[in-house]
Amino acid sequence: MKIVVFADFHGSVNALDDAVQICLKEKPDKTVVCGDLFGWSSPVEVRSLVAKLEGVLYLVKGNNDYLTAQSALPVEMEDNAVMYHFGRTLFFTHGDRYNGARIPPILKEGDVLVFGHSHTGRLSMNNGLYLANVGSLARPRDGEPSYLVIDEQGIELKRREGGRLDFLSWK
Repeated sequence: MKIVVFADFHGSVNALDDAVQICLKEKPDKTVVCGDLFGWSSPVEVRSLVAKLEGVLYLVKGNNDYLTAQSALPVEMEDNAVMYHFGRTLFFTHGDRYNGARIPPILKEGDVLVFGHSHTGRLSMNNGLYLANVGSLARPRDGEPSYLVIDEQGIELKRREGGRLDFLSWK
C-alpha cells in the first residue's frame, strides 16, 4: 500500500500538473489532497487536473475551498478522511482545525495525523503520535515544494523532484 499526499495548491495549475506527474512516477494506491485545492486559477482547470491524479482519490476541504463550487470533481470533498493501514489509524485533515497543537480525539498512541495549512513540510512525533505536515507544491513557506509518501516503511517527506527531505519509520 502506498499513499501519496498533497496540500495547499490554492488553484495553481502548475503545481497540480506537478502532482499529476508525481503520481505517474510514484504509482500510489491512494492519493489524498489535504485541502486548499482551489484558489487563484479557473476551477474548471483545477477539476480537470484533479481527475488525472492516480489511485483512489480522497479530497479534504481546506479553509479556502468552501467558497468554490465543488461540482464536477471526481469525488466529493470531505471535512477529513480516516483510514486504517500499517496497523494504525491515519487521520487526514487540512490543518486549520486539527494540527500538531490540536489533536483529533479519536487518535491514540501510534496513530498518524496528516495535515497541511501552514505550507511548511515537517515530520515529528508528539506523545506517541506521528505528525506529518505535507507542506505545499504551490506556495511553500519554507522554500521547499513538498509532498508525502506513506507506505509500509513509514512516512517520507519528499521534494517536488522526488528527493527525500525527512523520514519517520514505523516503530
